Amino acid sequence: IEWIGEIPEHWEVGKMKRITEFKYGSSLSEEMRQSGNIEVFGSNGIVGYHNESITQSPCIIIGRKGSFGKINYSYNPCFPIDTTYYIDRNSTKNNLRWLYFLLIILKLDSFSKDSAVPGLSREDTYEKYCPLPPLSEQTAIASFLDDKTAKIDSLIEKKERMIELLNEEK
Repeated sequence: IEWIGEIPEHWEVGKMKRITEFKYGSSLSEEMRQSGNIEVFGSNGIVGYHNESITQSPCIIIGRKGSFGKINYSYNPCFPIDTTYYIDRNSTKNNLRWLYFLLIILKLDSFSKDSAVPGLSREDTYEKYCPLPPLSEQTAIASFLDDKTAKIDSLIEKKERMIELLNEEK
C-alpha cells in the first residue's frame, strides 16, 4: 500500500468495501427533535440532542456533506443526521476503534466530487486499499493509540493550565 509503506506479511490488504459499510444518517430537523440526552451528530460533530438513537454503540460518524471526511467517534448510541455516514457494530466485523484511526489516516477530507457543496462519495472511499490486520492486532493497535493519545491530551491540558497561570501572574 503506497500510502502506508510495507506492512507485516500476515496482514491482508483489501478495499474499504471489504472492511465496512458506510450507512447513511437520517433526516432529523431541529424542529423534529424531542427532548433527550442522545447526541445528534452532523458532519462537523454534535449539533444537538434527541430522545432516540439510530445506531448501536460505539459508533463512528463520518461527515458526508459540508465538513466532508471529518471523523467523529461516539461511545454511546447516537443519531447521525443525513449529512453523515455512520459505522456501528452492525456495519463491520472489525474493531471500531481501530477503524476510527484508519479512517483518520485515510484523510477522507482531501477529496470531493461535488462542486457546489463539498461531499464525500462512499463509492470512492470503498475503492481505497487498506491494510487489514487480524482482529487481535487491531485491538492492540487501537489500545496503543488510545493510550498515547490520552497521554498527549494530558500534556496539552497541563501546558494550557500553565499558560493560564502565567497569564494570571502577568
